[in-house]
Amino acid sequence: MAKRGRTGSGRSPAGVAGGPRRLSPLLRSALEVLEHGLWHFFRSDTTTDMKFALLHVDQAVELLLKERVRAGGKSIYKNPKETITIWGAYDILEKDLNCRIPERPDLELLHEERNNIQHRYANPSADDAAFHLERAVHLIERFVKEELGLELADYIPSAFLDEFHGR
Repeated sequence: MAKRGRTGSGRSPAGVAGGPRRLSPLLRSALEVLEHGLWHFFRSDTTTDMKFALLHVDQAVELLLKERVRAGGKSIYKNPKETITIWGAYDILEKDLNCRIPERPDLELLHEERNNIQHRYANPSADDAAFHLERAVHLIERFVKEELGLELADYIPSAFLDEFHGR
């Protein structure tokens, strides 16, 4: 397993330029649910594990997008009790922060699958989950590096990430 940051401590690994970096609670949560989603994906190919894998990875994508909105100086709140949706995050990123997300069409499919699971009791197959997760992990790796200045491998077990690199 690769060296990992201590996501629970809110600190990135030693060796990052400028020393350890504290992660925002939003970013830390995104990394935690991503890892948990990947754990479900690799644990088994049951519909239950595929459901949780897709739900958690979609949540991680949404939280990462919101983290970039926050880091760009924009509020993630629509009002004092409600945060922006994933669609609101896309709009702010593209229109206000000039942050392009070429993977958006695939992420929209993932989010639709999440909605089918959450609201329509869908049972995703292992093949469908693999399709969505492969694309999501590649986007997340790029996005975390280019937009948030972090290496995903410092926070997620390499055993999980290596599975996607050969695909």
